[in-house]
Amino acid sequence: MSIQARISQTMTNRSQLAKEFVETGRLSSISIIDMHTHMGPFYGTYLPEAHLDTMIQTMDREHIEWIISAPHSALFDPIGGNSEIREAITKYPDKIYGYYVVNPHYDHDLERDLAEFDRVKGYVGFKLLPDYHKYPLNGEKFRRIYEFANERGLLLLSHTWGHSSYNPPQMIGELARKYENISFLLGHSAPGETDYAIELARTQPNVYLELCDTGRLNGMIGKMVREATSEKVLFGTDFPWYDPHYMLGSVLFSGIGDEDIRNIIHDNAVRLLHGIPHRKVRT
Repeated sequence: MSIQARISQTMTNRSQLAKEFVETGRLSSISIIDMHTHMGPFYGTYLPEAHLDTMIQTMDREHIEWIISAPHSALFDPIGGNSEIREAITKYPDKIYGYYVVNPHYDHDLERDLAEFDRVKGYVGFKLLPDYHKYPLNGEKFRRIYEFANERGLLLLSHTWGHSSYNPPQMIGELARKYENISFLLGHSAPGETDYAIELARTQPNVYLELCDTGRLNGMIGKMVREATSEKVLFGTDFPWYDPHYMLGSVLFSGIGDEDIRNIIHDNAVRLLHGIPHRKVRT
Protein backbone atom coordinates (compact mmCIF):
# COMPACT_ATOMS: atom_id res chain seq x y z
CA MET A 1 0.00 0.00 0.00
CA SER A 2 1.37 3.42 -0.95
CA ILE A 3 1.86 6.20 1.60
CA GLN A 4 -0.99 8.12 -0.06
CA ALA A 5 -3.31 5.15 0.29
CA ARG A 6 -2.37 4.71 3.95
CA ILE A 7 -3.04 8.38 4.62
CA SER A 8 -6.41 8.11 2.88
CA GLN A 9 -7.25 5.07 4.99
CA THR A 10 -6.23 6.98 8.11
CA MET A 11 -8.49 9.90 7.24
CA THR A 12 -11.51 7.58 7.29
CA ASN A 13 -10.49 6.72 10.84
CA ARG A 14 -10.96 10.41 11.74
CA SER A 15 -8.02 10.29 14.13
CA GLN A 16 -5.52 13.10 13.85
CA LEU A 17 -3.13 11.09 16.01
CA ALA A 18 -3.31 8.17 13.57
CA LYS A 19 -2.74 10.58 10.69
CA GLU A 20 0.28 12.05 12.47
CA PHE A 21 1.74 8.59 13.00
CA VAL A 22 1.29 7.55 9.37
CA GLU A 23 2.85 10.75 8.08
CA THR A 24 5.82 10.93 10.46
CA GLY A 25 6.37 7.40 11.79
CA ARG A 26 5.85 8.39 15.43
CA LEU A 27 3.71 10.45 17.77
CA SER A 28 5.39 13.70 18.73
CA SER A 29 2.32 15.58 19.95
CA ILE A 30 1.76 13.26 22.92
CA SER A 31 4.11 10.91 24.73
CA ILE A 32 3.39 7.24 25.36
CA ILE A 33 3.41 5.52 28.75
CA ASP A 34 3.77 1.75 28.90
CA MET A 35 2.33 0.16 32.04
CA HIS A 36 3.43 -3.44 31.41
CA THR A 37 7.07 -4.07 30.53
CA HIS A 38 9.96 -6.31 31.42
CA MET A 39 13.72 -6.15 30.83
CA GLY A 40 16.77 -8.35 30.70
CA PRO A 41 17.36 -11.74 29.04
CA PHE A 42 14.86 -14.57 29.20
CA TYR A 43 15.85 -18.22 29.10
CA GLY A 44 14.92 -20.20 25.99
CA THR A 45 14.51 -17.27 23.62
CA TYR A 46 16.31 -14.24 22.19
CA LEU A 47 14.99 -10.74 22.82
CA PRO A 48 17.07 -8.26 20.77
CA GLU A 49 15.96 -5.21 22.79
CA ALA A 50 16.07 -6.74 26.26
CA HIS A 51 19.09 -4.77 27.48
CA LEU A 52 18.06 -1.70 29.44
CA ASP A 53 20.11 0.78 27.42
CA THR A 54 18.68 -0.63 24.16
CA MET A 55 15.18 -0.30 25.57
CA ILE A 56 15.90 3.34 26.40
CA GLN A 57 16.99 3.93 22.79
CA THR A 58 13.70 2.50 21.54
CA MET A 59 11.79 4.61 24.03
CA ASP A 60 13.49 7.77 22.80
CA ARG A 61 12.90 6.84 19.16
CA GLU A 62 9.20 6.10 19.70
CA HIS A 63 8.50 8.95 22.17
CA ILE A 64 7.78 6.65 25.11
CA GLU A 65 8.11 8.97 28.09
CA TRP A 66 8.32 6.33 30.79
CA ILE A 67 7.57 2.72 31.51
CA ILE A 68 6.73 0.62 34.55
CA SER A 69 8.76 -2.56 34.55
CA ALA A 70 9.15 -5.94 36.23
CA PRO A 71 12.44 -7.47 35.04
CA HIS A 72 12.58 -11.14 34.11
CA SER A 73 15.15 -11.65 36.84
CA ALA A 74 12.64 -10.51 39.46
CA LEU A 75 10.02 -12.86 38.08
CA PHE A 76 12.12 -16.00 37.98
CA ASP A 77 15.47 -15.54 39.77
CA PRO A 78 15.17 -15.91 43.56
CA ILE A 79 18.77 -14.79 44.05
CA GLY A 80 18.61 -11.66 41.91
CA GLY A 81 15.16 -10.75 43.12
CA ASN A 82 14.25 -7.11 42.61
CA SER A 83 17.82 -5.80 42.45
CA GLU A 84 17.70 -5.18 38.68
CA ILE A 85 14.68 -2.88 38.81
CA ARG A 86 16.19 -0.86 41.66
CA GLU A 87 19.34 -0.35 39.57
CA ALA A 88 17.28 0.68 36.52
CA ILE A 89 15.27 3.18 38.58
CA THR A 90 18.50 4.68 39.90
CA LYS A 91 20.07 4.93 36.45
CA TYR A 92 16.99 6.34 34.67
CA PRO A 93 14.80 7.92 37.37
CA ASP A 94 12.69 9.92 34.88
CA LYS A 95 12.12 7.02 32.50
CA ILE A 96 11.75 3.90 34.64
CA TYR A 97 9.27 3.11 37.40
CA GLY A 98 9.13 -0.28 39.01
CA TYR A 99 6.81 -3.00 40.17
CA TYR A 100 8.10 -4.98 43.11
CA VAL A 101 7.71 -8.61 42.06
CA VAL A 102 6.53 -11.13 44.63
CA ASN A 103 7.43 -14.78 44.04
CA PRO A 104 5.50 -16.61 46.76
CA HIS A 105 7.93 -19.54 46.68
CA TYR A 106 10.93 -17.31 47.44
CA ASP A 107 9.57 -14.68 49.82
CA HIS A 108 12.38 -14.84 52.38
CA ASP A 109 13.41 -11.20 51.74
CA LEU A 110 9.86 -9.81 51.68
CA GLU A 111 9.74 -8.11 55.08
CA ARG A 112 13.19 -6.61 54.60
CA ASP A 113 12.23 -5.25 51.18
CA LEU A 114 8.88 -3.91 52.38
CA ALA A 115 10.70 -2.03 55.11
CA GLU A 116 12.77 -0.35 52.38
CA PHE A 117 9.93 -0.02 49.85
CA ASP A 118 9.06 3.61 50.59
CA ARG A 119 12.69 4.68 50.21
CA VAL A 120 12.74 3.41 46.62
CA LYS A 121 10.92 6.37 45.09
CA GLY A 122 10.47 4.65 41.74
CA TYR A 123 8.37 1.81 43.14
CA VAL A 124 4.70 2.32 42.31
CA GLY A 125 3.25 -1.09 43.08
CA PHE A 126 3.51 -4.85 42.79
CA LYS A 127 3.57 -7.43 40.03
CA LEU A 128 2.19 -10.95 40.54
CA LEU A 129 2.50 -13.89 38.16
CA PRO A 130 0.20 -16.56 39.59
CA ASP A 131 -0.12 -18.81 36.53
CA TYR A 132 3.64 -19.10 36.18
CA HIS A 133 4.34 -19.46 39.89
CA LYS A 134 1.41 -21.87 40.31
CA TYR A 135 0.06 -20.03 43.31
CA PRO A 136 -3.43 -18.48 43.48
CA LEU A 137 -4.03 -14.74 43.69
CA ASN A 138 -6.06 -15.18 46.86
CA GLY A 139 -3.40 -17.30 48.56
CA GLU A 140 -2.40 -16.48 52.12
CA LYS A 141 1.17 -15.56 51.14
CA PHE A 142 -0.14 -12.55 49.19
CA ARG A 143 -2.24 -11.17 52.06
CA ARG A 144 0.69 -9.10 53.40
CA ILE A 145 1.16 -7.55 49.94
CA TYR A 146 -2.49 -6.58 49.64
CA GLU A 147 -2.55 -5.00 53.07
CA PHE A 148 0.66 -3.09 52.40
CA ALA A 149 -0.51 -1.88 48.97
CA ASN A 150 -3.93 -0.94 50.29
CA GLU A 151 -2.41 1.23 53.02
CA ARG A 152 -0.41 3.17 50.41
CA GLY A 153 -2.84 3.27 47.48
CA LEU A 154 -0.47 1.41 45.16
CA LEU A 155 -0.89 -0.30 41.80
CA LEU A 156 -1.08 -4.07 41.54
CA LEU A 157 -0.50 -5.60 38.11
CA SER A 158 -1.37 -9.27 37.99
CA HIS A 159 -1.15 -11.64 35.09
CA THR A 160 -4.72 -12.75 34.37
CA TRP A 161 -5.96 -15.47 32.09
CA GLY A 162 -9.42 -16.75 31.50
CA HIS A 163 -10.43 -20.15 32.86
CA SER A 164 -7.39 -20.29 35.13
CA SER A 165 -7.57 -21.62 38.66
CA TYR A 166 -4.72 -19.31 39.72
CA ASN A 167 -5.72 -15.86 38.44
CA PRO A 168 -9.21 -15.67 36.91
CA PRO A 169 -10.83 -12.22 36.68
CA GLN A 170 -13.46 -13.31 39.21
CA MET A 171 -10.71 -13.59 41.82
CA ILE A 172 -9.51 -10.05 40.99
CA GLY A 173 -13.05 -8.84 41.53
CA GLU A 174 -13.21 -10.35 45.01
CA LEU A 175 -9.86 -8.83 45.96
CA ALA A 176 -10.75 -5.42 44.50
CA ARG A 177 -13.89 -5.24 46.59
CA LYS A 178 -11.93 -6.15 49.72
CA TYR A 179 -8.95 -3.83 49.07
CA GLU A 180 -10.60 -0.73 47.65
CA ASN A 181 -7.49 1.47 47.87
CA ILE A 182 -5.46 -0.67 45.46
CA SER A 183 -5.66 -0.04 41.72
CA PHE A 184 -5.87 -3.53 40.21
CA LEU A 185 -4.51 -3.84 36.67
CA LEU A 186 -5.70 -6.92 34.81
CA GLY A 187 -2.60 -7.94 32.89
CA HIS A 188 -3.72 -9.12 29.42
CA SER A 189 -7.36 -8.52 30.42
CA ALA A 190 -8.03 -12.24 30.96
CA PRO A 191 -8.07 -13.69 27.42
CA GLY A 192 -10.88 -16.21 27.17
CA GLU A 193 -12.95 -14.32 29.72
CA THR A 194 -12.38 -10.78 28.52
CA ASP A 195 -16.11 -10.01 28.49
CA TYR A 196 -16.16 -10.68 32.22
CA ALA A 197 -13.03 -8.56 32.68
CA ILE A 198 -14.63 -5.66 30.81
CA GLU A 199 -17.75 -5.85 32.96
CA LEU A 200 -15.59 -5.95 36.08
CA ALA A 201 -13.70 -2.82 34.99
CA ARG A 202 -17.02 -1.11 34.21
CA THR A 203 -18.56 -1.81 37.59
CA GLN A 204 -15.57 -1.84 39.96
CA PRO A 205 -13.93 1.62 40.36
CA ASN A 206 -10.45 0.29 41.19
CA VAL A 207 -10.14 -2.28 38.37
CA TYR A 208 -8.48 -1.49 35.03
CA LEU A 209 -8.04 -3.35 31.76
CA GLU A 210 -4.52 -3.65 30.33
CA LEU A 211 -3.98 -4.15 26.61
CA CYS A 212 -0.89 -6.35 26.47
CA ASP A 213 -1.62 -9.21 24.03
CA THR A 214 -5.43 -8.88 24.16
CA GLY A 215 -5.47 -5.45 22.50
CA ARG A 216 -4.29 -6.92 19.21
CA LEU A 217 -7.61 -8.75 18.71
CA ASN A 218 -9.78 -7.10 16.08
CA GLY A 219 -12.48 -4.92 17.65
CA MET A 220 -11.40 -5.56 21.23
CA ILE A 221 -10.19 -2.04 22.06
CA GLY A 222 -13.37 -0.51 20.68
CA LYS A 223 -15.43 -2.92 22.78
CA MET A 224 -13.46 -2.04 25.90
CA VAL A 225 -13.97 1.67 25.32
CA ARG A 226 -17.68 1.35 24.53
CA GLU A 227 -18.49 -0.79 27.53
CA ALA A 228 -16.02 0.28 30.23
CA THR A 229 -14.94 3.73 28.85
CA SER A 230 -11.43 4.68 27.78
CA GLU A 231 -10.63 5.84 31.33
CA LYS A 232 -10.49 2.17 32.39
CA VAL A 233 -8.07 1.00 29.66
CA LEU A 234 -4.28 1.12 30.06
CA PHE A 235 -1.54 0.85 27.46
CA GLY A 236 0.79 -2.10 27.99
CA THR A 237 2.96 -4.08 25.61
CA ASP A 238 5.20 -6.69 27.31
CA PHE A 239 8.14 -4.72 25.85
CA PRO A 240 10.80 -6.04 24.99
CA TRP A 241 8.79 -9.06 23.85
CA TYR A 242 6.92 -6.75 21.46
CA ASP A 243 7.89 -3.40 20.02
CA PRO A 244 5.57 -0.79 21.61
CA HIS A 245 4.62 0.54 18.17
CA TYR A 246 2.92 -2.82 17.50
CA MET A 247 0.34 -2.20 20.21
CA LEU A 248 0.22 1.52 19.47
CA GLY A 249 -1.02 0.69 15.98
CA SER A 250 -3.80 -1.40 17.49
CA VAL A 251 -4.95 1.63 19.50
CA LEU A 252 -4.54 4.26 16.77
CA PHE A 253 -6.46 2.25 14.18
CA SER A 254 -9.14 0.83 16.47
CA GLY A 255 -11.71 3.42 15.36
CA ILE A 256 -11.90 5.21 18.71
CA GLY A 257 -11.55 8.99 19.03
CA ASP A 258 -8.41 10.93 19.83
CA GLU A 259 -9.55 11.80 23.36
CA ASP A 260 -9.96 8.09 24.05
CA ILE A 261 -6.55 7.38 22.52
CA ARG A 262 -4.92 9.99 24.74
CA ASN A 263 -6.55 8.46 27.80
CA ILE A 264 -5.23 5.02 26.95
CA ILE A 265 -1.67 5.83 25.92
CA HIS A 266 -0.93 8.63 28.40
CA ASP A 267 -3.53 10.34 30.58
CA ASN A 268 -4.81 7.34 32.56
CA ALA A 269 -1.29 6.35 33.60
CA VAL A 270 -0.48 9.86 34.79
CA ARG A 271 -3.72 10.06 36.75
CA LEU A 272 -3.15 6.71 38.43
CA LEU A 273 0.40 7.44 39.46
CA HIS A 274 -0.46 10.92 40.70
CA GLY A 275 -2.89 9.20 43.04
CA ILE A 276 -0.05 7.38 44.78
CA PRO A 277 1.20 9.39 47.79
CA HIS A 278 4.88 10.33 47.92
CA ARG A 279 5.57 9.23 44.31
CA LYS A 280 7.09 11.89 42.07
CA VAL A 281 5.60 11.37 38.61
CA ARG A 282 6.28 13.30 35.44
CA THR A 283 3.30 14.64 33.51
